[in-house]
Order: sequence, then C-alpha cells, then structure tokens
Amino acid sequence: MLSFSNKRLLSYSQRLSRLRYLAIVLLLLLLISIGTLLYFGFQQIENNLLTEYQRESSNLVQIINRTLYKKLTFTNTLSVNEFDYYQQVYNPVTQQNQQVLSPLASLNLLQLSAEQQIKGLVGFFQYDSQGNFNSPVWPYSFPQNRLSGDDEDRATQQKSDSTLNSELNPELTRRKKAAFNIYQTLSQSKTIRQMIEGGYDKKNHFFSIIFDVPNYFIFYRIASVAEKNQLQGYLVKRKPYLRQQITGMLEQRSFNSPVLLKLEDVKYSAQTELFFYENLSDGHAKVSQPSQLDRRFEQQAIYNTKLQWPFRGYAVSLSTSSLPMTPAMVYSGIFIILLIVTILFACYGFYRLGLRQLALGEQRLNFVSSVSHELKTPLTSIRMYSQMLKEGTVMSEAYQKDYYQFIYAESERLTRLINNILQLSKLSNQQQNVQSEYISLASLLEIIRSKTLAIIDENSFQLNMIMEIAKPEDTLVFVEQDAFSQVIINITDNAVKFFDQEKINDPSRQKINFIFRQHPEHAHQFQLEIRDYGEGITQEQERKVFELFYRGGNELIRSTQGTGIGLTLVNELVSAQQGEIKVERKNPGLAVLLSFQCKFQD
Repeated sequence: MLSFSNKRLLSYSQRLSRLRYLAIVLLLLLLISIGTLLYFGFQQIENNLLTEYQRESSNLVQIINRTLYKKLTFTNTLSVNEFDYYQQVYNPVTQQNQQVLSPLASLNLLQLSAEQQIKGLVGFFQYDSQGNFNSPVWPYSFPQNRLSGDDEDRATQQKSDSTLNSELNPELTRRKKAAFNIYQTLSQSKTIRQMIEGGYDKKNHFFSIIFDVPNYFIFYRIASVAEKNQLQGYLVKRKPYLRQQITGMLEQRSFNSPVLLKLEDVKYSAQTELFFYENLSDGHAKVSQPSQLDRRFEQQAIYNTKLQWPFRGYAVSLSTSSLPMTPAMVYSGIFIILLIVTILFACYGFYRLGLRQLALGEQRLNFVSSVSHELKTPLTSIRMYSQMLKEGTVMSEAYQKDYYQFIYAESERLTRLINNILQLSKLSNQQQNVQSEYISLASLLEIIRSKTLAIIDENSFQLNMIMEIAKPEDTLVFVEQDAFSQVIINITDNAVKFFDQEKINDPSRQKINFIFRQHPEHAHQFQLEIRDYGEGITQEQERKVFELFYRGGNELIRSTQGTGIGLTLVNELVSAQQGEIKVERKNPGLAVLLSFQCKFQD
C-alpha cells in the first residue's frame, strides 16, 4: 500500500528562517563546546601551575624547618662554662689553670652586623639553682628579687646602682646595661619564673625555645654545673632572627608572580611576620618585609602548613594575587581564538552557501515559472491564429498577412529563447568554444544595425550611432561575430522590453545610443557603450544584474517578458571573447559598457 507524505513544501521565507535557526544552533553548539574546552583547559593549566607553586612552597618550608633546626642544634655545642664571665682554662706551658674572659663575654657579639652569627642576638644568660641571674657580659649576678619587692626596696637598690655606676668605667657601664636589659626582658617570661620556682628539669639538656615574650625568642637549656642544675640560654629579637633565616631561602625560590609569605605565631602571641617576594626586571628576586598586609595578595592561596619542632606554634602560608599567564596559557589562548575565528568564518561561509542555494532554488522556480509563461503565451497565440487560418475563418488577405507575420515573430521569439537556454548550458559546461578573430569596426556597425533593426522598428525606438574613434576604418576588434550578435540582441531587447512607455510618457527618451570609443584606461582595448534612457536600475540590482535567473520584482505580478538568463548569457559570451562587461547607472537610464581587445592597421 502506497503512502504519501502530507507535508507541504516550504516557502522561501520559511526555508530561510529554518536555515538561520539551524546556523545559529550549530554556531552556539560549537561555541559552547569550544568555551567548555577552553574553560577546562585553562583550569587544568592553572591547576598544574598551582601544583608547581605548591611543590616549590613545600620545598621552601622543608628548607626553613631544616635550617631553623640546624641553627638551634648548632648552639648545643656551647660549653656550659662559657656562660660565666670568667672561664678557667688550663695553660699547658705553666701547667696551671688560669682565669680568662669567656668567649660569650665579648660585646661585639651583641652588635647587629653582617658578621653576627645569630641575627638579633640580645645576649646570653644563666640562672643558678637559687634563681640568681647572671650574663657572660657582666661579672656579677642579679638577685632573684631584684625587680620584685616593695617600692622602698627598689628605691634603695636604684640608689645603690647609681652609686656603683658612677665608679665604673665606660666599658663596664655598657656591660652592666646590656646585662640588665637581658634580665629585664627575661623577667617578663612566665615560663622562666615557673621554672625558677619549680626547679629545673634535667631532661631539657638540649636547647628549646620559649615564645611567651612578645618580639623575642628565648632559647634555653638545663645544664649541670658542679652537680647543680642551671638554666642557660640566649635571647634574640624575633624580626631580625626570622629575617635572616627566611629571607635568604625565599630569595632562592623561583616564582613567576609576587608571593606573600605569612609567618604567624598561632599558639602564643598571635604575632605575624610578613615577607614579600617579587621578581625584578634584571631577573633577580627581591624579598622585603612590608609593615602592613596587602589583601590583594591573599586572593589566591598557594600553601598553608605548620612548622616543625621547635617552631610548632608557627603557621606559614603563601599566597598571591593571581597565578601568572604561562606560555602554555598564551599559546592555548591564541590557538582557541584562531579556532573560534575559523569556526565563525566557517559558519558564516556555510550560511552564505545555504543562502545561495536557497536563492538559486528560488531563482530556478522563478525560471520555470517565467519559461512556462514565455512558452505558453506565444504557443497559445500561434495555435489560435493558425487554427483560424486553417479553418478559413479569416477571409481578408490583410488580416491573413498580419496573422502570418505574428506567427513568424512569435516563433522567432521562441527560437531565441530556446537558443539562449541551450547556449548558456553549453557555455556553463564548456561544450562550446568561441573562436574570436579580429574584424573591422565597420563590420561591427553593420552587425549592430542588422541585428537590432527589427527590435528597434517594432517598438518605435530610435537608434543612434556615435563614433568617438579618430580612425574607425583602421580599427580591428577581437570578437566572434555570432557571439557578438547575440550580445547586442540581448542588450537591445532588454533596453526596449523594460522601457515603460505609460510610466515614462516621453517619446524623446525612446532611443538607444551606441557609442564607440577608445578605452579610457587601456590603449589596446575598444569600448562600446550601449545607453538607454529608461527607468534604470537600483544599486542592489546593479550588484545582481548578471546573476543567473535574477529578475527584479515578483514573478507572480511581473508584466515584462523574460527568463532571467539574458544578461547572464551576455556576461558569459563577453568573457568567452576575452572581453569585459559592466553596467553604470545613469540619470536617466542605464549604460552597458563592453570592452574588447583591439589593434590598429598600419
């Protein structure tokens, strides 16, 4: 059983709308796919870069932990006797012990300089088993209650110190001042006081750190001296000590963007040290310590962890404003942009191709409609007049002659139409080879007169030949006579056919001028201008006038004859003769400019 689809054929506007819809959907799908690929691609590159930064940050933290630990263990080599002002040293020459200043008693150790091994060192100290304080820089000890007691005791002590200071030389005065400064700072530590009051634990014989005094580190250990436990250590300022340990290591790192390192005491004082890493134009890195936190460089977190013993109370974090554009990102971006541009051009090209196919299909339908009309109308007239003549209903010889003439003219028009279609098909399929040759300009004039005479006279037009060439008898034009004749016939027929006498209503404009001249730009070319004085064409029609099947207006309401292949055939025939054709809008009318090669006889 046969089944037929009941779907109606779509109109041109419906097919155009569907084409646009499909083109937009296709473009959106491609752009969404490319955008998704671009997003995840950049995300992957950023993740890889972040992983690289995290690996670099992890290595930095490991080095910081190792360096701080080594720095601490290095001081374990200090002898317990070096914390006294005087040190007993055996002299092998005299074979006796002699008293010398301890190496830690040098005031140069307390001066901030590039040679200082422990940056920020305030001084060394020692507490005996009774809690009395002394420092290697000062020969005497301070009693445990020196900073305690009532106001009267402190006033008496200050008076005694003032009397003693007046009797000291400048060096001892500096020594006492340095020792007292150390003593005052340590007295702020609750941990130190608790250790003095509760006794010293012999297990802490390696250096450890106390963090409870703001802006200072207290390094301490429990040492046994003469079978008595003593508290020994040294006091350093946090900023210079950490700056020495971290700045140098951070400068050896390799980051492509500025990095902020925060070192925060999260367990004790909540103090934060800031280190800012940036690359200089000369390729070197610079590390500074900003006084205030710039929140911009906390937008992208890189790494966050805690330091190992003995700095477990410190958390270190690295962050930056944004990850830099790597070469991979730049190349990927350029590639994606080129891909998007290519897709846009491809989609536009397919869209334009679709429009052309739709327009061609519409033009073919119009061509079928116009050809059907062009064939049906004269055939109907020929059949009607021939039937009347056959049946003998026309008795007048004058009428019979008119009917015969009409039948002949209509058959000629049908022949031209069929010949145009066949010749255009042959030219398009390259089945016809136009053989051009040089012929005289006088022969061209005769061809024009003979081929256009019937059209001109039948429509009451005037033919004007205007010669602007100085020696026309010596001019030879490179054309093929039959092809040139067909070009002239089609152009003249168009000029006459599209001249609306009712609308123009001016007999003086009912003329066609053939102007012969030398080409204005090329010396070895001849130009023929065929000028009419009709309505002319619009700018849009000027661009499309040589397109196949193109006819301005609606086929259903058109009053002029034609199929839309005449000027297309003219264009093909002129090109086959190695010529050039173009149109120029005039006011009024239209000019068709034909250019052919020429030469001059000697």
